Amino acid sequence: MSTEGTESVTRRGFMRTATGAAAAAGAAGTAGAAESQEEGGGGGSQEVIVGPGGSLVYDPEELTIAPGTTVNFVWESDNHNIVVDSQPDGAEWEGTEGGASKTYNSGHEYSHTFETTGTYEYFCQPHKTAGMAASITVQEGGASSGGGGPAIPSSAKSLGVATTAAMVFTLGLAYFFMKYGGDYGQAE
Repeated sequence: MSTEGTESVTRRGFMRTATGAAAAAGAAGTAGAAESQEEGGGGGSQEVIVGPGGSLVYDPEELTIAPGTTVNFVWESDNHNIVVDSQPDGAEWEGTEGGASKTYNSGHEYSHTFETTGTYEYFCQPHKTAGMAASITVQEGGASSGGGGPAIPSSAKSLGVATTAAMVFTLGLAYFFMKYGGDYGQAE
């Protein structure tokens, strides 16, 4: 059998190629996920902590979001509420149920989806004089800030799963070649 004009794949060469391919796939997956994060848009969610550690504040005090973002308010201390001080025309945010006289305690959660662009200002009635007030700004293409960090888009999750699967396949193939060899058809 003649071997002229053909190249033999060595295990070392295969491993270099497989490692390079896995690294390239990982870099592409990371870049794709970052690009999907930057495109952003509406939807997703942010979190505001009400009375963190017993303090008389909302955390964050200022939040910027895109239209369609849901803000989840989570109580970490007692006797707080959310009373809307001002909001854009056409917005219909009413704050927590029960108005200024009803308060809630640790563990309570309240969510609202903000659709109308503009600034929403709110306060805690029992602690207004202590300065417990905050604002949410809703703007087109709004770069979300504060809260629990950006939401991960579904496309980024899918890309991450596909990249992981490709790396596992490549490493599995590398294992197969290392264990069983790849020198088929050589004369003895």
